[in-house]
Amino acid sequence: MLSRKSFSGYLSIDARWTHRRNSPSCTVTALDAVTKRVLACVNINHIGGNRQNAQYSGASNNMESAGTRIILKQLKKYNILKDVKEIIKDRDNKSVSIFKEFGVSHLERFDPGHVSKNISKDFTKFSASHKTVEVFNDKTQKIEKIERPFWGLNASLSMWLWSCFAEENIDKRTKMWENCVYHYVGNHSFCEPHNYKCFE
Repeated sequence: MLSRKSFSGYLSIDARWTHRRNSPSCTVTALDAVTKRVLACVNINHIGGNRQNAQYSGASNNMESAGTRIILKQLKKYNILKDVKEIIKDRDNKSVSIFKEFGVSHLERFDPGHVSKNISKDFTKFSASHKTVEVFNDKTQKIEKIERPFWGLNASLSMWLWSCFAEENIDKRTKMWENCVYHYVGNHSFCEPHNYKCFE
């Protein structure tokens, strides 16, 4: 267990499974997000299959939550939990109630890497199901088909998302992300001049 004196206050919790589906084992690890040093870790093993020290009987997708509870208990025992400033996690962890139980739900933050990955994944699915769209042309007064209307947009959105993450002001960061929608449809009244090159 890491000494409380050298803890940065930024806690990262994540899990790894032995299999993608119905995994019999899961390792949950808590890291100091700044120093990358391990604060605590726990192995969750599903009962059955002659697995030693097996202690879990629930669904495999709840293993991370079970491990998170054990880790928070350890951090509380060693007086580290009270020094936590932020808890960085992905959106896969079903631990909202556990964070509330330990009084740290207000410290929860989502890992930018996972957020970007999830948005990109959802956008890829969306664009795959909209390979062709029909639009009304005001000039010709006819309905026209557009092939691959979202080609290249995923990469552009990803770059802009990381520009938003770099903005420390939360309100401005939110506006930057929301305003990109207006930009892509041709309304530049919300664009800041120094951000134009990021959109193009």
